[in-house]
Amino acid sequence: MLTSLRNPTVKRLVKMRDNRARRKTGHILVDGWRETQRAIQAGLDPLGIYAVADSGDATAAEDTGDTGRSIGPQSDARRFVIDAAGQSLVDVSAAVMQKIAYGQSERGVVAEFAAPPWGLSELRVPESGLILVLDQIEKPGNIGAAFRCADAAGADAVILCPAAADRFNPNAIRNSLGAVFSVPSAAADEADARSWLVRHGYGICAARVESSRPLWQADLTGPVAIVIGSEAFGLGAHWQSDPQTAIDAIRIPMAGDVDSLNASVSAAVFLYEAARQREATVG
Repeated sequence: MLTSLRNPTVKRLVKMRDNRARRKTGHILVDGWRETQRAIQAGLDPLGIYAVADSGDATAAEDTGDTGRSIGPQSDARRFVIDAAGQSLVDVSAAVMQKIAYGQSERGVVAEFAAPPWGLSELRVPESGLILVLDQIEKPGNIGAAFRCADAAGADAVILCPAAADRFNPNAIRNSLGAVFSVPSAAADEADARSWLVRHGYGICAARVESSRPLWQADLTGPVAIVIGSEAFGLGAHWQSDPQTAIDAIRIPMAGDVDSLNASVSAAVFLYEAARQREATVG
């Protein structure tokens, strides 16, 4: 059991909480039993799983009954992770867990993985897939929430631009509830992403508040990519139509005084409208 805060492993994990230091190692840290389970199910091999003995995820336990033990989905995730951990499982003291955990709310487990090399060349989607493109969205919480929406609405993949976009920031992982692992994704520069979409026959719909064309008039059936820009700057000129590629600029109708929605909320509105149209087409 790791009990000393001066242990080299503990010091290394603490240092990895700095995003720049973490990216330099080529590793990622995952907090929470459910999130760790989804990382393992996505094919990531744990380098280390650090857990407080007999801990559950108190922040998300559904029911403790009379036994005081979690009997909800978190306990199922915990059993899965421990069964899959093998020699990578390391017991730690509560003090060590508090030191290595993200933020102020430790969740019983911290797992370390090599960052997966998920790029456009590894992306596999159906012929009539639905793809969400997140362009220049910097806040990890928004990235995570958008992945969560993509998972819920049945999107087939998420592409992040630019290539440096960090879908494995701890806050993105937490806000996604682990969907950054369960939804296929790639990070790429805009030109490469646009070229990939065109090459694979995807129509491109760009969310623009200045567009006169409302969402309800857009055809979101068939292979389509929905591009959402940052709340601060929207979409740049690089997601405009050109002689080689037609891009459909559409907007979410706004009835109130505000002129835009949170990026992840916008993603949810577009994705669910796409899901509605697709279901109606099948029906």
